Amino acid sequence: MTIPLFQKIGRFVLSIFFIYFSLNVSAQKHEIGFGLGASNYSGDIVKLVDVRNFRPAGQIYYRLNFNKVLSLKVATSLGILTASDRKYNTAMANYRNASFSTIYNDVNVMIEYNFLDFSYTEKSNGKHFSPYITAGLGILNYKSTISDPNYKTNTIAQPTIPFGGGIKYRTNAHWIFNFQITANKTFTDAIDGLYNSNGSNRYITNSHDTDWYYYTGISVGYIFWKVVCPR
Repeated sequence: MTIPLFQKIGRFVLSIFFIYFSLNVSAQKHEIGFGLGASNYSGDIVKLVDVRNFRPAGQIYYRLNFNKVLSLKVATSLGILTASDRKYNTAMANYRNASFSTIYNDVNVMIEYNFLDFSYTEKSNGKHFSPYITAGLGILNYKSTISDPNYKTNTIAQPTIPFGGGIKYRTNAHWIFNFQITANKTFTDAIDGLYNSNGSNRYITNSHDTDWYYYTGISVGYIFWKVVCPR
């Protein structure tokens, strides 16, 4: 039921932006870029983000800048998520003694709101710097493995809700640098491989909490200026 709902919401959001785009094509600025950073996880093994669990990650993106305030960003990321009970000296961790490591890929469609008038309407005027917030919808693909070789989880096209913020800085008419932090809420409790549909209590989990993952990175983008000739 969850995936069809996200598909309907996604179609509605994209329809709104396609209409907006068709009415304001002369004001658009198109941007492509890539970034490098780190990914992290929170779930049954660790409830809060642990800096020891940061692993390499990267991202490529396309951004459609409608005006000085609003942008639409489509991004795909690739990274590693990992955690281990061996790092935590608690009774639960010692009993469970679980661990996992997975490579993930996601695709996110997000709206960005710039707090300052980040200039896209003129090549040389306006603010070159702005903090921003962002939120949207996404799809997550991953393959998890845990210390028990008989228990593996393969998941494709899990819906997510990504949100976060960052800072943009444009050096000139074309080049832009971006620092971002994104948290991704998932609707699965199996990223860490601890979900057991057979009801076994070997891997004790909280079925009321779902897993989260995070991306922090720095990216560089190139802005393409479209000149529309008057008719």
